[in-house]
Amino acid sequence: MLNIFFENVGKMGPIILLISSSYLLWNKSNLLFYYIIGLFCNSILNLVLKGIIQQPRPCEDLTLFNLAIKNGRRFVFKDGVVPHDIFGMPSGHAESCVFSTIYIYLSLKNIKIAGFYLIISGLTMTQRVVYNQHTVLQVIVGAIIGALFGYFVFYLAQQKLKGKIREKCDDFAPI
Repeated sequence: MLNIFFENVGKMGPIILLISSSYLLWNKSNLLFYYIIGLFCNSILNLVLKGIIQQPRPCEDLTLFNLAIKNGRRFVFKDGVVPHDIFGMPSGHAESCVFSTIYIYLSLKNIKIAGFYLIISGLTMTQRVVYNQHTVLQVIVGAIIGALFGYFVFYLAQQKLKGKIREKCDDFAPI
């Protein structure tokens, strides 16, 4: 039972945090907009970095991996169901979870919510290593990139929220 919980939280961690973040930021439309755009750009960044680095996941057979690379195949069907990216560096799960954790903490400044996000992120990253989807280094690099990108997107959101402060034009209304 605990094993199933651990496996599912690890697989679904980024989605759990996406849904939680959308709920928490629902009344803060600017922050929600930047969060969703930032998460999308973070996913694109992850795919680009995986394509550049091209480090295999620890569960990949190196012979099959090299054959797939030689034939231009990046995604393969694993377990016959879902296209599986054979590259593991950096971990996309770790990157998106830590992105959400940093962005939500900076947006809300709530320690209890940040604690919940840290627990989900920690479980997700641990599950990725235990289930042989990523090495510890791949998870650490993904977490660092996610943290930096989460801070960057929050910084952009703050710049937009501040805007230019200017005096209101007089409307000649009675006082």
